[in-house]
Amino acid sequence: MCRLLARVVRPGGRIALLEVAEPANPILRTGHRAYFGKVVPVIGKLLSDGAAYRYLPKSVAYLPAPDMMLRMVEVAGFRDVRRILLSGGITQLIVGTRE
Repeated sequence: MCRLLARVVRPGGRIALLEVAEPANPILRTGHRAYFGKVVPVIGKLLSDGAAYRYLPKSVAYLPAPDMMLRMVEVAGFRDVRRILLSGGITQLIVGTRE
């Protein structure tokens, strides 16, 4: 994925990847797991494509660890790569600039 981004972003161009994350706080993490794993699929089924929202929590399990994800972006040719936690740590924004 990161190499594809590097192919389409011009030198000096910036990327921003918004992904789900797991909060470091154990109480928030437990609540987030329950909400994201149980409530979100039910809401998704009511409002949209239920299969997609059942798959979403499972797909997050395939994400690399945060340090590995940052390294992948760097290896693909981005600099000033940073991870910014949002919403109490339930989302992460990874930003970088194409070399």
